[in-house]
Amino acid sequence: MRKLTVRFFYSCLLLTFLFSPLFSINTIAKEIPKNKPYFNEVGKLRLAKGGLFNLKIDIQLGLSFSNTNFNLNRVDSTTRELNNPSSKLGPNIGALVTLDFLGFGFSSGLMYSSKGFETISGQTANFKYINIPLLFYFNFDLGKVIIDGNFGPYFGLLLSQNNDAPYVPFEVKNFDLGLTGDVNGAYMFQKHLGALLGVKYEYGGLNNLGSNEAVKSIRTSTFFIYSGIKFIL
Repeated sequence: MRKLTVRFFYSCLLLTFLFSPLFSINTIAKEIPKNKPYFNEVGKLRLAKGGLFNLKIDIQLGLSFSNTNFNLNRVDSTTRELNNPSSKLGPNIGALVTLDFLGFGFSSGLMYSSKGFETISGQTANFKYINIPLLFYFNFDLGKVIIDGNFGPYFGLLLSQNNDAPYVPFEVKNFDLGLTGDVNGAYMFQKHLGALLGVKYEYGGLNNLGSNEAVKSIRTSTFFIYSGIKFIL
């Protein structure tokens, strides 16, 4: 009988030791106020994001300021105007699709990009590309304002080349490899729709857009400013 009593005592003691953390956690959970502003804001943020994943679509329309940089083998009467050409203004339009996972993700799409240059004498060269970016994405939510950023490589496919300057001693390649980065802000009118404004920069010609006996290499640098519409699905 005495042994049975001792065993029962030690069994109760063991059960108390094992289950005491559960009682403590339950007690703490009950003491957490349900009406704290912090918990309300967390709930609103989860509802605004609509879950772990979001699909975002940016429709962009803007202007590009393109510079073409020539590394010349020689400077003479046929190439001197290529030594310091002026920037060229052109249109920019496109769509970017982003898979967002809690503020980070991946972006890609199609972007029309007009590049080229203008000489001192007023002659112009136009290179029109369709760019396919493959970008790393991040964002910050500031209430109704969403700040998005993208950075990574792009692949450009030449649509057309038009030289008003007949002396230009090259044709650019059909393929353009470069780096691009952009930052935009969107004011959300509602959960799924907002207006955006952004800036973007492209450095092109990593694969050298053209070369011959006069021109060693061709690179491009293009600055964009754009506005548009953001959809969150």
